Amino acid sequence: MINLSVDEAYAFDYLAILEIKRDLNPETQNAWVLCRNLLKDQLGSLLDSIILSVEYQELVSINKDVFEAVDLARYGQISAKEVDNKNMQRYYAKKTLQEKFFPTQKLTEYKT
Repeated sequence: MINLSVDEAYAFDYLAILEIKRDLNPETQNAWVLCRNLLKDQLGSLLDSIILSVEYQELVSINKDVFEAVDLARYGQISAKEVDNKNMQRYYAKKTLQEKFFPTQKLTEYKT
């Protein structure tokens, strides 16, 4: 397994994606638990505050929208621009989470 150093918002975005996958397929439960435990080891009780926050729940919701948009685009039911718009919403949700819980840390992802 490879460990990467990423900004906090990236880590929570990944956890949110694993949460969605876990809900769609219980076989992915272990990946979510492993990621959550790694974050818990580093953040302690702050992890629970973040997971229960409006900001994290919004990130999960937007990631669900992105998953659905990609499926719709796969079958030509929505445009690539609509998928891009959803992905930008995801970026803004990550940025909001980062600014609330880790205000002194910078995002490593930038959108143009």
